[in-house]
Amino acid sequence: MRKVLFAALSGVILTASASFAGNGQAVFQKNGCTACHQAAVDTVGPSLKKIAAAYAGKEDELIAFLKGKHKAIVDPAKFAMMKSQLMKTSKLSDADLKALADYILSHK
Repeated sequence: MRKVLFAALSGVILTASASFAGNGQAVFQKNGCTACHQAAVDTVGPSLKKIAAAYAGKEDELIAFLKGKHKAIVDPAKFAMMKSQLMKTSKLSDADLKALADYILSHK
């Protein structure tokens, strides 16, 4: 009985984790982030891999940046292009911002 309960709980936890990570990707796509950011290649904006490296261990700073309350640390020269997008991301819920940050930071 304990094994069945443990297996069931593990499945719920894994499903919730996968759902949360998937939610960040959905937020990323829904808000047009793919227009400038790709997983591993710099295009108009820096790659997610580069952003994740710069913000490793600094999730709070990434969320603050997405709220428009922290300076750009990845590519400050391109910050002007990001300003209009920050108006959009600054209005996201805390849950969506957390999911978005987790998604970005998952690109190690």
